[in-house]
Amino acid sequence: MNILRGKPVSLGRYVFVLLIGGLILLHHPGTQAAQARPVSSKYAYYLFLDGDRTACEACYVPLLITQNTLEQVATGGSFEEGILIITYERDSIWQSKGTARLAAKDIEAGPRIVRLDGKRYRYQEIGAKEVLKLLENPMGSIPISRPAAPGMLLEKSTREELIKAFESQ
Repeated sequence: MNILRGKPVSLGRYVFVLLIGGLILLHHPGTQAAQARPVSSKYAYYLFLDGDRTACEACYVPLLITQNTLEQVATGGSFEEGILIITYERDSIWQSKGTARLAAKDIEAGPRIVRLDGKRYRYQEIGAKEVLKLLENPMGSIPISRPAAPGMLLEKSTREELIKAFESQ
C-alpha cells in the first residue's frame, strides 16, 4: 500500500524501483574505489632475520613483493606498500600478512638491510621463476600441519594477479 496516498502499489512497481536503485549503486563512483587495486608488483625479496632467533623462527622466511626495488624506495625519500607473505622454508606459503608499509628510512641499500614490524632483516632479491613456483604451488612439497585460521591463506584473486605480474617478466 502506498503510505503517502493510501493507495495500493503493485509488486511490479516495487521490483522496478529496486532494480533502478541497484543499477544506480552499481555504477556509483564511490563503489569503484572499494574494488581491489591491480597488482603491478615486479620485485620480490626473501627477508632473513638479522641477529638472534628463537626456536624455529628461521624456518619462517618472509617474502616481500614490491612495485619498485628496495633501493629505489630507499633513495626516493618516500614510502611504498608491499605485499608480505610468510613462507615455510621458502617452500610453501605459511601465512599472508597483507600489505606492509616500507619507508625510505627503514631501508639501508648498501648492506641490504630492511626494518619491518620492529625487526631487522637482510634482504635478497629473487627472480620471477622462484616467485612463480611458490605462488603456483602454495602448499609446497614439505608436509607440514597447517592451522585453518583466518588470514593464513593468500587470497586467490591476489595470488592470481601476482602470478600474472611475474609471468609477464
